[in-house]
Amino acid sequence: MSREYVDLGLSVKWAAMNIGAEGFTDHGTYFAWGETGNKEDYTWDAYQHGTSAEDLIKYNYDDNKTVLESEDDAAAVLWGQEWHIPTESEWEELCNRCNCTWEWTSIDGVNGYRIMSKKEGYIGKSIFLPAAGYYRAYAIDGAGSAGYYWSSMRNRPYADRALCLYFVPNFIGIGNNGFRNGGFTIRPVI
Repeated sequence: MSREYVDLGLSVKWAAMNIGAEGFTDHGTYFAWGETGNKEDYTWDAYQHGTSAEDLIKYNYDDNKTVLESEDDAAAVLWGQEWHIPTESEWEELCNRCNCTWEWTSIDGVNGYRIMSKKEGYIGKSIFLPAAGYYRAYAIDGAGSAGYYWSSMRNRPYADRALCLYFVPNFIGIGNNGFRNGGFTIRPVI
């Protein structure tokens, strides 16, 4: 199945919508980091790669794996091997104000950031990242006011966390605040 993407003139092309979304403003599916399926329980007890922050069976201090393998990358598994969850550097490139303009807006009643290319030959090209919030345990928190998007990179100092794009109105950053068992959205790249 062909997936739509937008070429912003960057090193990768960005999917036009989140995994599981039916339109570009839909939140889509929420995933725990390194998992490839939807679920309702985002507690440590239900996490595929360990039952607690201290008992991780993959991507831990012992195996020293810090980047998702394709078998654990929801974009590659669900959309095809040419797709992947963005790396830290791919998120940084999108966040770089020399490359793109970020505008907090509401489209069809959905809050989020419209990201517009500043690259010559790509002016007018844009994507929209809905403020989908995240799943904590059994409920969504922050929908409409915050966005949490996974990267493919585990946090190096803290194995129980992964890097993510985090945003609210007036703040955009890439941080280590994503506990791996939490349910975040995914915007694939190709």
